[in-house]
Amino acid sequence: MTTTTPTTTRPTGSPASSRRPRASSIGVPLALGLVGTAVALVGSSTVSLWTDEAATVSAATRSLPELWALVQRIDAVHAAYYLVMHLWTSVAGISPFALRLPSAIAVGVSVVGVHRLLVVLGRPDAAVVGAVVAIVLPRITWMGIEARSFGPSAAFAVWATVLLVVALRRGGAGRWVGYAALLGIGTALNIYVALLAVAHAVTVVVARDVTIRRRLAWLVAAAGGGLAASPVVLLAAGQQGQLGDNRLGLVQIARGVVVNQWFLGGTPTRVTSTASPTEPWALASLGLALVGWALIVLAVVAGRRRDGRRALFALVPVLVVPTVVVVAYSLTVSPLYNPRYFTFAAPVCAALVGLGVLALRRRAARVVAVVAVVLLCVPVYASQRQVTGKSGTDWAEASAVVDRGSAPGDGVYFAPLDDGTATVVRRTTDNVEVTYPEAFEGLVDVTRRSDALDEDSLRGTSWPLGSDRSRLTEVDRLWVVEPDDPPTGLEDDEVLAREGFVRVSRWSGGMTAVEEWARP
Repeated sequence: MTTTTPTTTRPTGSPASSRRPRASSIGVPLALGLVGTAVALVGSSTVSLWTDEAATVSAATRSLPELWALVQRIDAVHAAYYLVMHLWTSVAGISPFALRLPSAIAVGVSVVGVHRLLVVLGRPDAAVVGAVVAIVLPRITWMGIEARSFGPSAAFAVWATVLLVVALRRGGAGRWVGYAALLGIGTALNIYVALLAVAHAVTVVVARDVTIRRRLAWLVAAAGGGLAASPVVLLAAGQQGQLGDNRLGLVQIARGVVVNQWFLGGTPTRVTSTASPTEPWALASLGLALVGWALIVLAVVAGRRRDGRRALFALVPVLVVPTVVVVAYSLTVSPLYNPRYFTFAAPVCAALVGLGVLALRRRAARVVAVVAVVLLCVPVYASQRQVTGKSGTDWAEASAVVDRGSAPGDGVYFAPLDDGTATVVRRTTDNVEVTYPEAFEGLVDVTRRSDALDEDSLRGTSWPLGSDRSRLTEVDRLWVVEPDDPPTGLEDDEVLAREGFVRVSRWSGGMTAVEEWARP
């Protein structure tokens, strides 16, 4: 007599399906993570470094006492990241590739984190799709070539969320300690990650299957993470203007939330300019935002209908709560909003888009959705990998012009960024030299007053070109590095003509201009 055992068909995404070996094996997420890092690294050595990255170079290349003196005066919110980069650059150097490599690695770690997060949430069927979305999502590809704390803090944030989900379900002191450590380090790197704890608080409150004991354990762990990050937070609290001063209107903030925050990242246009809406990357970002938000809504609707609320309770607060808090504060108290500040939540955005794809019933529809997302990301990705992909910054090209044409003993003049008649110039184009110092080796800075180290600041100071303290008499050829529309251009030209210099050539990259002047 033959006995058959009845089989039970479980819906996709059920706890039983989360134990499938293929989805949870280490090989698949590791391969996806490596692809994520590789995709992020494209262009890392050619895209020009820009203002924020100049700050990283200026801070990271100091000695530890000098770095401590800096963060006591300014930029304390970045103190932990500067310390990490100090250690890294002492080994790897300050080439654009070396500076950005930690962020590219963080992209890979974040991609693996997205995969693991969906697995522990009982959705291994969406894990690969979510990771693929993370690989191409513009905010994540942007953070991969940004030598700032956004990439590392995103990696810490997604893995803190993974540990939260596991600890709420299984408990364990080790998991809570790990959660506290990840939250604390992430907050120390990027103070906005503190908002992740607020989002996690919502998750802990709304989750129905969490015991009081584990809710209290989360509270203790979150407090521990906050305590670990408190030295950076307290140091930054005494400094003004450390979190930005973006006075944006409601329409600008809405565009930032809907498009820029996740589906655009940086742009190749100058901060002070408005991009043409017909640019391929601009059109693609709008289309991507439309598709992305539609898939997120679909994920939420499908999650409410099926046994997917646990995933929604973990993901939606991370996507929504930090943005709501900062936007509300910016509109009612003081401006704090900037789309890039929410980079730490980008992996969760990718996870929700992945869930939205899997919510489509037909396999063909899922394939079309993934292909659409990837194709819409391509123009944005290409725009980020232009030489001038960082807000139009052209310092790599400008420094190359000087490097090709100059000789040891030539002079260099970094022109002011602001107009006025100040006797001491505090903002010039000298960040070009900070980021590409090799191009200026052996040149005489004819207006240098003090170095950044002397000021315990990210910038040094200069004398006006017409000052009797300038060193124009020491050089016969001068390289002028100035804004493309220099505020002191006419005055500087008059000074140089008086001193017997004649303009030989001029190169313009759109943001920066380089002029060669020489005595006949």
